[in-house]
Amino acid sequence: MTMADAEDGDQGGQAGGVLRRMLRSRSQAEPPRAPVLPPAPPPTPAKAAATAIGRAAERLYGLGIASVKVAQGVMTLAELPEVLPDLPLVVMLQGPGENLGAISLCPQTVASLIEIQALGRVTARPLERRRPTRSDATLCADFINMLLTELAAETEGLDGFQGIAGYRFLTALDDPRPLALMLEDKPLRSLTFDLRIGDTDLRDGQVLLVLPQARKQPAPKPQPTPAPVATPAATVIKPSLGAPMQQAPVEVVGVLCRRKVSLAELRGLAPGRVLQLPRACLTDARLETADGQILAAGKFGEAEGCHAIRLRDRDAAPAAETSTPARATPIPDPPEDLAQPDPFRPGTAVAAPAEGTENATILRQAR
Repeated sequence: MTMADAEDGDQGGQAGGVLRRMLRSRSQAEPPRAPVLPPAPPPTPAKAAATAIGRAAERLYGLGIASVKVAQGVMTLAELPEVLPDLPLVVMLQGPGENLGAISLCPQTVASLIEIQALGRVTARPLERRRPTRSDATLCADFINMLLTELAAETEGLDGFQGIAGYRFLTALDDPRPLALMLEDKPLRSLTFDLRIGDTDLRDGQVLLVLPQARKQPAPKPQPTPAPVATPAATVIKPSLGAPMQQAPVEVVGVLCRRKVSLAELRGLAPGRVLQLPRACLTDARLETADGQILAAGKFGEAEGCHAIRLRDRDAAPAAETSTPARATPIPDPPEDLAQPDPFRPGTAVAAPAEGTENATILRQAR
């Protein structure tokens, strides 16, 4: 063994000792930890709404829609006509229960949705100035329903958006002015979308969604478990004429209001003559029989291009739908015992018609 071999052995032993110490120290150290990422920012209504409208367009038509700005707010019914775009497509929305909402699409948005279905792309051609039609509303109905579905899923759990689920396309309005009659006069939650529509040829569009602001419902109190009720013995069902009588036709009359007129005014009635009526009567329209018996009361409005009366619950007090409180018309209960006299049976005493009934009858005959 030479001196050089001894030196090489010493160097190899020292190198091996260093490696063993490094491996020993590494094995005794703590296991590596995953990097700590910052917490995700909480979802906001604006971000959820932008995601919902983009996902709705992508799933239906593969259309790219970028939300430049999404603004949320609360408005009153009187402010709604002031924020609508020029020549909008206005659609009524039916929600849970009797809740009604509305959504408006600007002409650029309507044209983009029609082009993507007809041509497969969005163009940059100039638009003809025209009022939207019901055919336009039909072509946009799927997008509106998909937007409402995605919006309900994205805003679930966000404060102030309770009760937003369940809204669907109801009908399109030829004119936005009846909105003041069809929507309830109470705070409305609004979402305004400023959009950039298309991939190559881009259009700037706007969508406005207004829904009734949901109220926080208190937690229901636990109800005691009712005691079991003994099952009564089987009874013999007697034949009845109740079901056939339910199909009997009954003539009903919608009465907006009643007013007294002089004989000279009555003789001066002609087609096209304008009759001045109190505004408060819009919230207290009545549904009566031909004999003048009041069946129900409600709010005068429009549905499917026709005049309509939205009936309210018999026991519910009329809501504060106008700035001037209206006097509610009492609705008498229908007779429960058919053996008692009532206005529908011949040979019985009929109650005197309400004040102004004769005038209303004369007006109907003159019309």
